[in-house]
Amino acid sequence: MTSPRPAHPLDVDLADLVDGLVDGDTAAAIEAHLADCVLCRLKHWRLTGAPPAAPARGGPFPSPAFAVLPIEDGDEPAAGELWLAGGDERILVVVLRTAGERVLVAPVTLDVEAADDEAEIVDSPLGFAVALYPSLAAELPRSALAGRLPGPVDRTGATAGPAVAGAGDPRLERRQHLVDQLGSLEEMAPGASYEGPPPRPEQVRSTLIADLRAMRGAACTVRALDGWPDLVVADQEGWTHLATVDEVGVVLVVLDTPHGLVDNADFDAARAVLTRFNASALVVLAGELSSSADVFDASSLNHGIDMPSGAHTPPRPLIAGLVAFDAIAKYLDQHSGARAMSAPARGPVAHVDVAALLREAAAGAAADAVKQGARFKIAPKRRGYESLVDTAGALGEALGTAFTDTSVVDALLELARKDDAT
Repeated sequence: MTSPRPAHPLDVDLADLVDGLVDGDTAAAIEAHLADCVLCRLKHWRLTGAPPAAPARGGPFPSPAFAVLPIEDGDEPAAGELWLAGGDERILVVVLRTAGERVLVAPVTLDVEAADDEAEIVDSPLGFAVALYPSLAAELPRSALAGRLPGPVDRTGATAGPAVAGAGDPRLERRQHLVDQLGSLEEMAPGASYEGPPPRPEQVRSTLIADLRAMRGAACTVRALDGWPDLVVADQEGWTHLATVDEVGVVLVVLDTPHGLVDNADFDAARAVLTRFNASALVVLAGELSSSADVFDASSLNHGIDMPSGAHTPPRPLIAGLVAFDAIAKYLDQHSGARAMSAPARGPVAHVDVAALLREAAAGAAADAVKQGARFKIAPKRRGYESLVDTAGALGEALGTAFTDTSVVDALLELARKDDAT
């Protein structure tokens, strides 16, 4: 299990840091977070109005200045073009291919410093580098495209960002945000039952890698599998390479096949893949990226003899009928021992005064609110914040009634009446 990730500072905290309105300890804590969190650093740079350090390619962080070309009759999106997609909240995308009334696009961002190892950093016609996320590509209706930017994107010589540093890497949040933005642009006709196109290998690979990194922790290393090295037989069988998983020396190769492993040719090819990668087992998505997967190790890829009947049996999976993530997790739990090694040590149980902690938290929140008042220039609003100076203790006591028979709502109303009376 991974330890919980510390919360990001609020935007108002970053603004206070820029304005010099935080105390020394708080400033030190925020600065320490900025040293590790690229997304918060980007926010901080924008609040200060200063450009960030030079990204992986190109010069300083650009100030975007470009014209969006209006869509004209007969204006067809072409592969490599940059478009804006969406309505009120638009997202920058690159067109990968078109198919009838639908278009396959990948999200694009200007924050190249936030690119990870599944992104492509490329030069753009905008005059600076951008980050493409082809593994997050999705099909959208053409009507979602709102405007074209001049010039195509040349993906030749693209470079990748630094690898994701485990489940706590904040760039995973950026990837999820881009996925959510693209998903919100999907349109359906009234009464239609459109289920969307089948998932593509890139989508399956990206989702599986993100889920395993998030749920298995630092002990589990997951990498995209980009090809079949020296395995002509796998290409001949039409198998799709997806990912490799390594947890404490237990190595899995995840792949997709047109119809699963059903005959001797399939099992011969599977044994070749297992040997080439020195893997513990194969995770086979049977039936063109189906929702279920089979897991085979070296023994289960060979014919066997049933006992006590002595009948010969064909190869059969160790695990079957589970979605790929669950099948992988089950095999790792049975063989890697990582969960047993990472179990936290239990210390002595100490009594915790929850009511006291609640009072302390309320007092701290009131004190922070008072500090916020210094930012406002409107006197009545500032006085409203400053009026909390003497209420921290009373507010804590009112909330502490949650552990008694007294209603918290009644206690807070009584506190408000006392304030009105004074």
